[in-house]
Amino acid sequence: MFLFLLIYNDYVNVLKLGIIILLTISIDTSARVFDDLFIVRIPQDDYEITNDGLIMAFNKITVRLTGSRNPAILRVINSLGLNKASLVQSYKVIEFEGKSLLEVIFNKEPLIKLFRDQKIPIYGVNRPEATILAKIDDGLNPIFYLSEDRALGNESEISAFIESLNDLSRERGLHIDLPLSDIAFSQNINSSNVLNNLQESLKSNYSYGFVREIEVFRDSIATWTLRMAANNYRFNDLNELFQFALVNIDKDIDNLLEIDANKDSQGSITINALELKSFEEYENFQAALKEIFSISNIELLKANKERFLFTGNIESSIMQIKKELYAHSYLQIISFDEERRNIDLKLIN
Repeated sequence: MFLFLLIYNDYVNVLKLGIIILLTISIDTSARVFDDLFIVRIPQDDYEITNDGLIMAFNKITVRLTGSRNPAILRVINSLGLNKASLVQSYKVIEFEGKSLLEVIFNKEPLIKLFRDQKIPIYGVNRPEATILAKIDDGLNPIFYLSEDRALGNESEISAFIESLNDLSRERGLHIDLPLSDIAFSQNINSSNVLNNLQESLKSNYSYGFVREIEVFRDSIATWTLRMAANNYRFNDLNELFQFALVNIDKDIDNLLEIDANKDSQGSITINALELKSFEEYENFQAALKEIFSISNIELLKANKERFLFTGNIESSIMQIKKELYAHSYLQIISFDEERRNIDLKLIN
């Protein structure tokens, strides 16, 4: 018995180590840039003429940049009588994942200027991430966690849900991750301690992101239950369950992308760029700083061997600046004096 316990404990420790290694590989906490922020794809079946497709693309880019589906935002833009096609850099029909799509690339600078001129806050390319930790018990197979490489009896429903998550990611302009792609727990192993440690590891890595935990289990031949946010919801159809979960994940994203706009904290800000050792690093720093949409009118004030001093305007709030900087892949906050509105930043190579 003692020998069995030693072997069991060693197995659990190896499993924990494997989980930690996998998390280290699959969760890049700095990979929060949404590179295709200004690229929108519209299914050809959704429109009849190209101009309608371009208008649909503009409506989608508005939701993506503002983080909101509030119709009042579009009403403000529409009242300008603007030719929305003038904000398009290029468009073409492509084949993507077996579908014919209108791919629209928007002209970044004029689009940003449009929203800023109308005092509509927008979120930069450095965005929070949503992580889905979904435990599935179909009553037929060992309990497993949702991943893109899982193929079981309910494969079609699970695949459809994963594809819907991918569509939602593209629509809202942020990454939705399923980090447990290769982890499955045996029914014979009591892994509750491992799971608790895993959940805490995930949460600690996403301080400016979000981890949504859900449980899906079959409670009879004909019914399924979804456990989410300490509530249970029963469904007769697995697709309906996943659709309900998707709607709630979309609400989570509403909260994630809500822009903190505080007029009391708006005004000018000073940015100190520390330890720039070459002109190339200076250019990289300046480009990275322009990815922070909550700061506008960035100008170099002065420079010396120790630092480069920039000035800019706070578009939304100090809190929003901090949110975008904490999610930035190439900028690190060294110090932030909120009262004096002075920030020291370092370029991460």
